[in-house]
Amino acid sequence: MDLNKYIISINREKRNTAGVKAPDDIVSICKELGCREYIMPCFPKEKNKLYQKAWLIISGSHNWKKLMDAAEAGSIVIYQHPMYGNRLAEKMIPVIQKRKNVKFIVLIHDLESLRGGIKGVINTSAKTNDIADNVLLKKFDVVICHNEHMRQYLIDEGFDPEKLISLEIFDYLTAVERVQKGKSDVPSIAIAGNLAIGKCAYIYNIFNEGNNSGLSANLYGINFREDQACKNMLYHGSYKPEELPLHMEGDFGLVWDGNSAETCAGNTGEYLKYNNPHKTSLYLASGMPVIVWSQAAIADFVLERGVGITVDSLYEIEEKIRGITEEEYSQMCERVNHIGKQIREGSYTKAAIKKGIEKCLA
Repeated sequence: MDLNKYIISINREKRNTAGVKAPDDIVSICKELGCREYIMPCFPKEKNKLYQKAWLIISGSHNWKKLMDAAEAGSIVIYQHPMYGNRLAEKMIPVIQKRKNVKFIVLIHDLESLRGGIKGVINTSAKTNDIADNVLLKKFDVVICHNEHMRQYLIDEGFDPEKLISLEIFDYLTAVERVQKGKSDVPSIAIAGNLAIGKCAYIYNIFNEGNNSGLSANLYGINFREDQACKNMLYHGSYKPEELPLHMEGDFGLVWDGNSAETCAGNTGEYLKYNNPHKTSLYLASGMPVIVWSQAAIADFVLERGVGITVDSLYEIEEKIRGITEEEYSQMCERVNHIGKQIREGSYTKAAIKKGIEKCLA
């Protein structure tokens, strides 16, 4: 008899942002691996706090009980973190584990207790984050984290090392296969994502005081502040995540965060020391080498695979790109094409989920 596997998904509205791209891709990949999708309703975040609490008690409890009834004894459930209703999940998961001998695998998208929110974009509660990351996560049989840096952080927080698996990099499913052309005469970069100043103030500081005067920046995403732009910036608008690779232009895709161009500063900048930014996967899936902060956790992957370069400051970008020969850039793009194909096909998630299942059955 085949092992019964489930992937929990949320019934969400589709938008021209990458916010739901990663969890939706995980669901698609898990279904390829034979998982049945268990859909939970979207959280009513537009309602008031009282309504939300009542909704969680009634609808949230009902859906967890439905999952407990549906899951066969000895099956495996895959959960994506964070999700709404942490306190409810923290109570229900041990019940399902005990009553049905169900094993739970969690794949981490973000650790808000570590990141601490995003100014003007994501507001967080320290108490809720602590329950989500340091109480709920420890209930799972297997935890898939981003990389070895995040894995070590979790070990330091008291997690069992035997339960932890490193994803290495997020996948980015797309049917678009784009081959990068040769290095352009004018050094250029692509920056994709939420372009809000609260999230990415660095964008508006790249060309400060005459820095990178011979560099052009192609921008893609929402919340772009044209009133803060300069002549070196070219805004291309916003696209559906699965279509975006078709429109990407630039010699390199930039992976950076925070309010400073001199270093990755602030809570979102510091968070890069532990997380795998999804935009890294977007660029590589688009056939584009990347530029990442030298202290970022993802820098290990980029340098070991030879699919990009690192910088300490954004003011180094133009000089660094000019210093790369055509031959070096061509070889880099060949490696990017190989890794990009794996990312487009979901290879990293598949490998991590398979390891997680093996641990559950051991």
